[in-house]
Amino acid sequence: MSKPPANLYERNELFQKNLQCFPEYIKQQIRKVDLEEVEKWIDIVYTKEGDPICKYEKDGKVKHINSRNPWEEAKNWCNQLPLNQMSTLFVYGCGFGYPLIELLKRVHENSWVVVFESELPIFVAMLHYFDLEPVFRIHNKCIFFLGPFEEFSQFFQNFISTYGLLYLTVPSVLFTPTSRLFKKEYLNIQSHIFERLTQKIFSYGNDHYDSLLGFHNMIENVEKILQNPYLSSLKDKFANAPAFIVANGPSLDQSMHELKQVKGKALILCCESAIVPLMKNDIKPDAICVLERIPESYLYHFQDKEYPEDIALLALAVADPRTFASFTGPKIPIFRSFESTSQWINRIVGNGSGLYAGLNVSHLAYELAVYMGANPIVFVGQNFAYGLDGLTHSKQSKYTEDVQGYIEKVKSLPVVYVEGNDGSKVPSNPLWVEFRKGLEQLIEQTPHVTIINATEGGAKIKGTISDTLTNVIEKYCKTSLSYTLDMLLNESKENLDVSHRKNKIKSLRIELIKYIDIYFALNQSTSERMVIVERLLDGSETKDKYGIGEKLYQEFEQNNKHIMKFCHSHVHTQFFQQVILFGYHQMNELGAINTPEKLRHAIQIQMQLFDNLCVICQSLIRNFQIAVKKLPLKEITSNE
Repeated sequence: MSKPPANLYERNELFQKNLQCFPEYIKQQIRKVDLEEVEKWIDIVYTKEGDPICKYEKDGKVKHINSRNPWEEAKNWCNQLPLNQMSTLFVYGCGFGYPLIELLKRVHENSWVVVFESELPIFVAMLHYFDLEPVFRIHNKCIFFLGPFEEFSQFFQNFISTYGLLYLTVPSVLFTPTSRLFKKEYLNIQSHIFERLTQKIFSYGNDHYDSLLGFHNMIENVEKILQNPYLSSLKDKFANAPAFIVANGPSLDQSMHELKQVKGKALILCCESAIVPLMKNDIKPDAICVLERIPESYLYHFQDKEYPEDIALLALAVADPRTFASFTGPKIPIFRSFESTSQWINRIVGNGSGLYAGLNVSHLAYELAVYMGANPIVFVGQNFAYGLDGLTHSKQSKYTEDVQGYIEKVKSLPVVYVEGNDGSKVPSNPLWVEFRKGLEQLIEQTPHVTIINATEGGAKIKGTISDTLTNVIEKYCKTSLSYTLDMLLNESKENLDVSHRKNKIKSLRIELIKYIDIYFALNQSTSERMVIVERLLDGSETKDKYGIGEKLYQEFEQNNKHIMKFCHSHVHTQFFQQVILFGYHQMNELGAINTPEKLRHAIQIQMQLFDNLCVICQSLIRNFQIAVKKLPLKEITSNE
């Protein structure tokens, strides 16, 4: 390691040099730090060998970040770890540089190192004393997240929303010697990190048929998409109006009488399955929100149902086509904004407006309320927990009356206990826990909105204020809304130029045919790679400096590059992401690919993945051909 800088000028020069090694989001975080304040918190002394040792004052206490022999401490720590076997490392705490630098010297060059440093002053000070550029030049798969989780959560979310997630499924968790001084902070970060990873993997789904079902539903809904207003027609149209999101939790039955007072004075957004108990109690919501694409959604809540024409339908464009066809009131088919197939069809037949929509209909309803500018947003019947006598939903809902199989499926899940609204522990299940966490994440992203949980009982929802429904109505439902949702949507529909929109169907047909050719080519090139690698695996291999067949290793890297073609934004990653994630998870379980045996095993996993990708390509070719035939050749009109 080079000699530490001797004076202030050299330290500042080194700091600027180190700064260039980081991506822009890290630079922005560091630039916000007041360097004069850092000097107040950080005290640097030197060992007899001239190595800097950091002392850090926090919460009125001085913490010694390093021992008197910092390099020896770092080496002893690393000696206990099988670093060359680890494919991905989560490292908590930089330890003022020593353990980080020693680790990067030893870890396999192709391993991912994800560093979490909770104490920004220590990190900034470190950049003034160690030249990190030579280390990063050799090891370029090192990623940093700085500060408490709240300060880097969006950066981390962006990272796992890309190919980065593929390498994080089997991380080795390392706590540097310094991390014990900030145990609470790092355990909190770790909890949030693994929670986000779980949510992201959960959102990938595991069913190719389900993805195809959504695709075909969107194709069949194209006419309805073009005949009705886009989501953008709702943007901020109910600014600062209260909105009540009514879910189908077991507490809903106790809220019916009071909910009747809300109509006309606030938006009432009904989560799909809550519509049955609401209508039984003569409560007309302003809109029914629908997330699901499965036929049961239509069969349970729309088949043979005649809803009043002043109720709107706000449903994802992947919903069962019969739902839109059977609904007489105003409607908006909504595109998902982070799903490749939905984004693609939106670009062609939509206008780009869309929502994330989440994993649960409450997520969709919440985003809709925010999109329309509502404030406050009030949750009713949003239990995320079992009610008295183990109830899962309102006693008046379709599930408890006619669909007992669904209730049995829910009750077969393991019971977990979570914090309740009243501070006690309430029974829930893993599925509801994930749904609640997803809602909390959405709430976290909208700090400008007041969120009130008026659910009686149920699980506590972070970011919300608990209050009674009586108090909320008394405080916020004092005046009538200027106009209703159905009036707004009917007016928007009257102003549509449907004849102009009809040309978009032709564009969609052209795009489908183009992608039939693209997936044919991808299938062909993937098959060719399989032939090349199979021939190589059958032959004998020379060994390079790592003891691994050089040619075989080159093909392994080429295979990875080829797989990335299926993660590119120009293809529909939604169809490929599950098998790719599983394939990389299998390779991650091997650890660092540093022996001939591991290399051959990893390539065999790639070959199986290639085979799966070919099957999906062939499936898409056939299904896109079917979709082309489904698209209407005649002109569409505004009459439904």
